[in-house]
Amino acid sequence: MDREITVRYSPELIKFAVWKFWARSIGLGGFVAFAVTSVAFVYFLVSEDRSWLLGFLAAVVGLCLIIGILSYFIYLNRSMEKFKRMEVPTAKFRFTDERIGIESNIGWTELSWKMIDKVWKYPSVWLVFIAKQGYVTLPTADLDEELKQFITLQVKESNGKTSNQSFEPTAR
Repeated sequence: MDREITVRYSPELIKFAVWKFWARSIGLGGFVAFAVTSVAFVYFLVSEDRSWLLGFLAAVVGLCLIIGILSYFIYLNRSMEKFKRMEVPTAKFRFTDERIGIESNIGWTELSWKMIDKVWKYPSVWLVFIAKQGYVTLPTADLDEELKQFITLQVKESNGKTSNQSFEPTAR
């Protein structure tokens, strides 16, 4: 297959992709651990326990909150800076049996399918992870079913992983 498409980016799409990356990177376990630690902190605070445990829990909750919020805004700022550097918010993707090529007015790259570690699939955007380099946001509005299947097949044949996410709430 040799296919070329042009995709359009928007601030909302970038924000959504960053939100999904951030939330999924922390994972359900991270959010549950934060909630449990927060509940324990509130319990000790309300019960007027002023032991070292209260101070420890306060520090853990505070650090997790600060690191979580800062990491989200760092990812968001980096992605929005790349978006703002684009004079025209579009990119051309070229898919062949051997490679995936990406070109915009801020640069271009060609990658072997073997460089793709995984793809996180959401209805409006796919996050295509490049080995040890982050991810590329691929809007799905211009992807037909045949191309989606081709990309999925190429990633799997190159020992990459794909995962479907059907739930897509609004970005934060």
